[in-house]
Amino acid sequence: MTEQTLNPHNSQSESSEVGVLSLHDIIQMVLANWYWFALSVAVCLSVAYLYVARTPKVYSRKATILVKDDRKGANMDISAFSDLSGFQPRSSVDNEVFILQSRRLMQEVVRNLNLTTNYTKRHGLRTQDLYGCSPIEADFVDDSENQAFSFKVRLLPGGERVELTEFNDGYIAEEESERLVEASYGDTVSTPLGRMIIRKTLYMSPADEGTVIRVGKTTLGAATSAYRADVQCAVENKQTSVVGISMSNTVPKRAEDVINTLITEYNDDAIADKRRISEETAAFIRSRLEIIGQELGDVDRDIEDFKKSNRMVDLGTEAARNVEESSRFKAEGLSIDNQINVAEFIRSYLFDKKHAGDLIPAMAAISNPGISEQIATYNEGILRREKLSENSSANNPVIQELDNNLAAVRRSIIASLDSHISALEIQRKALRTEEEQANRRISTVPSQEKEMLGITRQQKIKEELYLYLLNKQEETQLNLAVAESNARIIDLAYGPAAPVAPKTSMIFAIALLAGVAIPFGLIFLLSMLDTTIRGRRDVEENLSAPFLGDIPLYEGRTTKGVAVREAGRDAVSEAFRMLRSNMTFMNVSSKGRMQCVLFTSSNPHAGKTFVAINLAATLAAAGKKVVLLDLDLRRHALSSEMGQRHEVKGITAYLSGEIDDIGKLISNPGINENLDVIYAGIQPPNPAEMLLSERLDALVAELRTRYEYIFIDSTPAMSVADAISTDRLCDLCIYIVREGVLDRRQLPDIERLYLEKKFHNMCIVLNGARTRRHGYGYGYGYGYGYGYGYTYGYGYGDDYQEPSYRKQILNLLRKLFPRREEEHGRHGKNKR
Repeated sequence: MTEQTLNPHNSQSESSEVGVLSLHDIIQMVLANWYWFALSVAVCLSVAYLYVARTPKVYSRKATILVKDDRKGANMDISAFSDLSGFQPRSSVDNEVFILQSRRLMQEVVRNLNLTTNYTKRHGLRTQDLYGCSPIEADFVDDSENQAFSFKVRLLPGGERVELTEFNDGYIAEEESERLVEASYGDTVSTPLGRMIIRKTLYMSPADEGTVIRVGKTTLGAATSAYRADVQCAVENKQTSVVGISMSNTVPKRAEDVINTLITEYNDDAIADKRRISEETAAFIRSRLEIIGQELGDVDRDIEDFKKSNRMVDLGTEAARNVEESSRFKAEGLSIDNQINVAEFIRSYLFDKKHAGDLIPAMAAISNPGISEQIATYNEGILRREKLSENSSANNPVIQELDNNLAAVRRSIIASLDSHISALEIQRKALRTEEEQANRRISTVPSQEKEMLGITRQQKIKEELYLYLLNKQEETQLNLAVAESNARIIDLAYGPAAPVAPKTSMIFAIALLAGVAIPFGLIFLLSMLDTTIRGRRDVEENLSAPFLGDIPLYEGRTTKGVAVREAGRDAVSEAFRMLRSNMTFMNVSSKGRMQCVLFTSSNPHAGKTFVAINLAATLAAAGKKVVLLDLDLRRHALSSEMGQRHEVKGITAYLSGEIDDIGKLISNPGINENLDVIYAGIQPPNPAEMLLSERLDALVAELRTRYEYIFIDSTPAMSVADAISTDRLCDLCIYIVREGVLDRRQLPDIERLYLEKKFHNMCIVLNGARTRRHGYGYGYGYGYGYGYGYTYGYGYGDDYQEPSYRKQILNLLRKLFPRREEEHGRHGKNKR
């Protein structure tokens, strides 16, 4: 233990091995500041409880619908023009999602559910929303969708009247706002907000008497925007056209109503849109039917006029008849030509004398029965004459008479033939005329057919279009009657009975973590921002001067600066005893014994006076003769602590020559019979020059003969040169470094003082080390703020008292709001 204390290099090497922040360090830090962690956790959990208690519970509801999407196999709606290119409707789930989130639909939902008006009341720490269960409802006679206001309704005892007050719309004067208006249920009452009617609902009960209900009305636009932001619509799966509609609200019934009403409005809007299209389509078809019917009638009249003008029923039949007539006329003409030729042949035959006695050939082509009969008669007479002439001569009277008869018949046949030929020629001429007319009619058939074809084509087109429109008119009426929505409801709004927010367990877990993290972060931040000495490690790592020991922070009461007790087992007494023991290892004086000890520091308030007084008291308790010299001629810290700041008989009086007897300077403060004090005296104008006086050397030399130890309480070495000039008288220099006061950036200056040997046998004492409990026993430790340190097994004793929480809180506040260094040093008993 002692060897480690006097070997700073060994101590530095050991401390460097544990320079990282370990779990043990964190545990030590938490244990040392457990009350801050407990307080922080308690505060954070209390805040979390208040937040959970005040925050309304939020419930989630969700509905799913199947949207018809052509790209994903959904059936298309029947349209009047679905078979015409360019009139085929296309449905997309992405478009339907945007329609579901449209402001227009949500505005209709807000209107239908009257969401612009809400009713609330206080229920414990929460504000309870009375949607769907309010005992009253307000009907605003002078309602405007762009008006927002609020007021309170108090249900008066008796259940027949209410009291209205606290009217507020942002413009009402204060006196109007506080005006009380009483009204009966169902009566129209005038208020600063306009006329309104308060009615009972089915939820009114006797328990509601005296209840105060706040009625709030917001604008239609604001309510629409709020609910539109709350409702979320999203495609559940990219492979399907299922859309999920979700909403979170403090009232689950309201969330269900909003979602279900939104779906209803969406379906009604889609159906109305389809019906509007069907109605417009039907109107268009009706107008077209009227126009096409008129055009079709005009075409029918054209056909009628054409047939009338051409005296035909059917063009094909007429053409066939004309061809048939032409053929018939031609055939009849050929037959008459044959008859004429035959008749002319017979007539020529009869006129030829060569054939005077010959038979007339029988011609079947002669259609005249009289001529045929005459020819037959003539041929019979010729045959009879030939029979008679075989048996008689030509002069036979019978033969002559027969010749006369034959000649007469012959003349008669010729006359008949002439008459017959004339008749046939007349017939032939008439037939040729008829044939020519038939041929003319045949030649006009293509033109008539072309004209008739054009008219018929128009008639056919008009007829087909008319029939098509009639068919579509029926389809349109069918679509109008059975119009369906673009979506099919899979599930109406549903959700768990448990609220989704606030998440109590998560909030308390976060509060617990915050309660632990806040003090940990603050302590760590203060530790990182603290540039002062934070423990023994800082001293050993930066200074090569011997480390004599450390003094724990003492916050109890002292008598004339003495904190040690002769038989005390507290940490401070044990620390000074250890310091007393370690001083024996510094006995390297050239005079053979370490006797004169100088106490100094870098800055004021390091506690050099405190260390000097208590170390002197510890030596005096051990039977050593000790004298304390207050050579801080500027502040008189030692003299002030002893209550003798203005003592005239002091060192300044001796150094100035006013007193020559050293015995007159020595006083016993009553601490111990072995402890004497020489006070500073009156503050001189030139303390530095007085300390260079030879009388001071003579004083110390004389004291060496009277005392075993001479303790000199000097000035800070970094402030003035008094300490360095006084060091010529000393055998040992104890340099006081106070934890939490000295800036670590001054350690190189102290190291330079040691290396340049500005002081004799300079060693370091750490003052104000923080006291803590460790392990299963009591002890005091010192470290640099976040856990590193050593613990010695010295007991505090039964008289040890832990610092009060008030002092610990003040210490933390001092770290958070540091003062000037001079003021900072006033706190704590180790300051002088």
